[in-house]
Amino acid sequence: MAKSRIFDAVRSIDVSGKLRTESTFAYLNRSTRPGSAASRALLETWLSRVPAAEHADFCSRFRSGDNVQFTSALQELTLHELLRRQGCKLRFHPKVSGTTKQPDFNVRQPKGPEFLLEACTSTEIASGPESSPRADRIRDFLQGVDLQGYLLGIDELKEGSKDLQQKLLARHIDDGIKAAAAGYADKSISIPLLTTDDGWRIKLTAFPTARYGTRTGTVMQEAWGRTWDGPSYPLRDSLKKKAGRYGNQLAMPYVIAVNSSNVMITDRDFEETLFGARPDIVVTDSRLKRGFWGTATAPNHRRVSAVLFTKNLCEPTLLIGQVYACLFLNPWPEQPYEGVLTKLPTFRFEDGTLREHAGAPRHKLLKLRLSDSALWNK
Repeated sequence: MAKSRIFDAVRSIDVSGKLRTESTFAYLNRSTRPGSAASRALLETWLSRVPAAEHADFCSRFRSGDNVQFTSALQELTLHELLRRQGCKLRFHPKVSGTTKQPDFNVRQPKGPEFLLEACTSTEIASGPESSPRADRIRDFLQGVDLQGYLLGIDELKEGSKDLQQKLLARHIDDGIKAAAAGYADKSISIPLLTTDDGWRIKLTAFPTARYGTRTGTVMQEAWGRTWDGPSYPLRDSLKKKAGRYGNQLAMPYVIAVNSSNVMITDRDFEETLFGARPDIVVTDSRLKRGFWGTATAPNHRRVSAVLFTKNLCEPTLLIGQVYACLFLNPWPEQPYEGVLTKLPTFRFEDGTLREHAGAPRHKLLKLRLSDSALWNK
């Protein structure tokens, strides 16, 4: 039987950067950049440690072209490797009495009870530049513009109601550089704001290539125009969908692992998601005053023993040690969880107070040899 692989063999040299309109898989499958090669090697190695019966499902999701599916598969593969490294035995998609639905894993720990583990991804992002097909096509165009002696940085990009003619934008950039560059070839050039009647606003800066060595493409994306203005609790819906999937009674602890695409979310936001808004926060929606787990006098979702939060999960961040993960233990569980996941930073109630217990970062538990972030810029 042929060995299952996520990626095809890369046959030609391609060091161009990832396009905004390109899927994560498509980029990794073609790129010969050192960082891409390291990412592919990591995922292929981890897949080889998964039972062969699960390979087809993982490969299908990684190769789907859907970035959400890719991230979901990456999260499950990472969880499998994390728990395997702690001496756990994992069984995929175990049967649960009283339902036909199956969680992702049954986990047998070297010490402590067996537990069920379900993974999910929250894609709600409250920060970062707005993304849309029209705007992303322009970002991709700007990344591929070849300017003699200059690279482009995007200061502002607001899309219009219809596609912008790329020839118009190219001419605007060329005119802006020519008007300012005479005698100032070693200086950055602020290209005038481009506006159109249908709403486009594009402000660019041209930077001398000498400043960036072999760097190609755009060297700066527009500043993040949205801010985290909580408490909107983007993780609440993801948790609720998983909380009641397996009935009200479970014979073992049940842990939900939630991966958030929002890198701006903090431990405080995790805490408020589970336990409700702080007294100093004005909440217009009364439902948000009550957390996912409720209170000591009115507990909720007691079947969920713990929640493992992760943010900033992708192949490069795994390899440079920038994935953050923490565990919150339910103070009022039907089935308490204790075990290997508490090696991560863990929050638990003690004497009526939520306290953090320091733990190891995820890359140490995965026993990853960290890479230099420069690999992803070459």
